[in-house]
Amino acid sequence: NEITLADAVGTRMPAVRDTMRRKIAEKYKCMESVNAIKTFPNDDVAFDAEAYKAAISKCFPGDVVTIFTPDDTHFDIAKACMEAKLHVLVAKPAVKTLDNHLKLIQVAKENNVLCCVEYHKRFDPLYTDARDRGDSLGPFSFFNATMTQPKAQLDTFKNWAGKSSDISYYLNSHHIDICSWIAGKSSRPTKVTAFAATGAANKYLNVSDRKIEDTITLSTEWENKEDGSKGIGIYTASWIAPKSDSHTQQNFHYCGQNGEIRVNQARRGYEMAMDDEQRPFANLNPLYMKYTPGKDGYFSGQNGYGYKSIERFVEVCQQINDGEITKEDVENMGDLATIESTARVTAILEAGRLSLDNANRGVELVYDDNVPFESEPT
Repeated sequence: NEITLADAVGTRMPAVRDTMRRKIAEKYKCMESVNAIKTFPNDDVAFDAEAYKAAISKCFPGDVVTIFTPDDTHFDIAKACMEAKLHVLVAKPAVKTLDNHLKLIQVAKENNVLCCVEYHKRFDPLYTDARDRGDSLGPFSFFNATMTQPKAQLDTFKNWAGKSSDISYYLNSHHIDICSWIAGKSSRPTKVTAFAATGAANKYLNVSDRKIEDTITLSTEWENKEDGSKGIGIYTASWIAPKSDSHTQQNFHYCGQNGEIRVNQARRGYEMAMDDEQRPFANLNPLYMKYTPGKDGYFSGQNGYGYKSIERFVEVCQQINDGEITKEDVENMGDLATIESTARVTAILEAGRLSLDNANRGVELVYDDNVPFESEPT
């Protein structure tokens, strides 16, 4: 029942522990256990990119690890964790290249551990219902999704924006997964062409040493197994929006050949207005995470889909450890985004990056002709 946290910068660990004390231990009843968190590296270490290895050495086979680090560090950390027989939940995107994704699939297989991608939108009740209704809509035809966040988000990611990752990896990954999840394995992506808007992010951060895309749109062609018919997926992500009533403006439109579904996740019909100059009006979404304590003082956000996404992973890992279920059972359940079932998401994201870096040329996704249609790209 121990919690261990690894970062690369030890000198900020005192502030991290203080934040957990103030925002968890002192905010909710019976949460004092977070004060005993073990942090790596030591507080006097300025930088240690491999501090996670010391944290791994304190774990036992079957323990659970969550990885929420810059995108280009996911592969090495996830690989090391699985080789230590640890179950892994990694933030989206799992990795930046299809090659690394396929390698992680192999590492998970060799060590018989579960590796999943933390696509929490799968646990949003509206998105879950949309997925369950997907079969009734007929073969996949069209998907259009938008996610935008305010420019202040660039302050959080200024050290890696335009260097180790981009806004498409960060936000488009969500709805690419949802599109793939709803369409199912009877459809598969075959070609990606990407376009980007630029100018605002570089101006906002006042940097000229690299190009930071403001907005990225991926146009993706899909193929249906049933009759070879085509579908279109359009995924747009941006981090130059103004501050508004919702931190993330997000919606999608899924259209099958026999019906359609539309979801606006930013506006759930729950609004709040206050005498607050910083944010006088807001569209609230406690369906994701509820941080307000219950009237009894205890944490009461267990029903949020952001919470359920992690809880479900831990629950399944415990069942695997106890021999109650297998990794194949988890795959068949379909609610968790396993590393084995999400290679096509990584393939689309990487193809988008390749398209942008090559004058917006189309990038084809390749499949092995000797395996079933439902298999992931190679």
